[in-house]
Amino acid sequence: MQRTFSSFPSGWAGAALLVLRLVVGASATLEAGLTIAHNHTPAHMATIAAGTAAIAGVALIIGFLTPITSLFFCVIGALFMGNILPTALLLFNSTMAAFEFVVMSAVLVVLGPGAISVDARLFGRREVAVRRASRPNEP
Repeated sequence: MQRTFSSFPSGWAGAALLVLRLVVGASATLEAGLTIAHNHTPAHMATIAAGTAAIAGVALIIGFLTPITSLFFCVIGALFMGNILPTALLLFNSTMAAFEFVVMSAVLVVLGPGAISVDARLFGRREVAVRRASRPNEP
């Protein structure tokens, strides 16, 4: 992840990225929960896909593997817009809603997770303090 981003923005930019991650992740998780509640059979393909989207939504909320999960949501949103996936959706039932979801996900792919994320803690820059070793023969 560190090679992907030169820095993890903090301050107002980091707070804005946190809000964006929360909006995209929560809407995807909510949509997945509604899909799971609508399909009662656990082996149904829509239920499996919704479970995967729910896990990815939670990962996006906490900021874990943000570029990968955001790219996943870009692809899923594009499939909604192209009417390739079933339209049993409640939140993304219009093309404009799916388009906004894709744009917000694409922004997260490009900008990254921000400083308030698991990615920043795992892959961010660190300051290493090196102490001078004492030598036994020095006075």
